[in-house]
Amino acid sequence: MTKRKAETVQIQEEAEVEVQPTKMDMLEAFAELVAERYGYFTARRLTQQDMSEKCKAEMEAVNAKRKAMNENIEKLLEAENEEARTAIHVQAKDLKTLKEEADTAKKPYLEKIKPLSQAQKYCDSIAIPDFLKELGHPVQPRFSVSDWMSKALEQSKQKKKK
Repeated sequence: MTKRKAETVQIQEEAEVEVQPTKMDMLEAFAELVAERYGYFTARRLTQQDMSEKCKAEMEAVNAKRKAMNENIEKLLEAENEEARTAIHVQAKDLKTLKEEADTAKKPYLEKIKPLSQAQKYCDSIAIPDFLKELGHPVQPRFSVSDWMSKALEQSKQKKKK
């Protein structure tokens, strides 16, 4: 075999050798995956907060109308006359209109939130468990809280009280 053919064969053999990632590479990739998932969570939460602030007036109007309707509905039903039925229908239509206005105001935010929620759910239900299995740590249900988690939760409660 000529020198050139030998070099070509050697290069092809090297190309066919599959490179196995090291444990450290896998841990770094897992850390990136968890960071990405937390990024989706944070973005979704911030978008929801923004939506709550910007759509506050619409939601308060819906809640006030619903509360007023619930308080008055018993009185109107006891009256059992045509005016009471008409008043119930008018209030229901007003509530429906207010809900539609609130839904319209929330729609652009919900369109941003939906893909973030889907990505977060995918990470939680598929990507992270699969990666943990690959790392040799299959996910198992835990029906009791570990000691370190109990302590962390207790400390968190104490911080909130202060």
